Amino acid sequence: MEAFDHAGFQRDALRVDLFEKPGDFRDHFKSRYGSAISVYDRIAGDPDKVAALDEVLAGLARDHDRGAPTLSMDWEYLLVTARRAG
Repeated sequence: MEAFDHAGFQRDALRVDLFEKPGDFRDHFKSRYGSAISVYDRIAGDPDKVAALDEVLAGLARDHDRGAPTLSMDWEYLLVTARRAG
């Protein structure tokens, strides 16, 4: 285990408003986000599972939509930084 002489934590939010509708958000993650791509590859032979995951991702966007003219979501993130000791 490495030792660190500094660790920092910063919580912030990011407005995501690049998508017109929840399906656009889903399609972006489905084709570009490594973890989602892996899951879709694994379930590709089961259309019911693909449809269920499609709905979950679109639902995630719908649930977090701020109600602007187009899809707009605020996502919270935590930035962690550390410096090795020595």
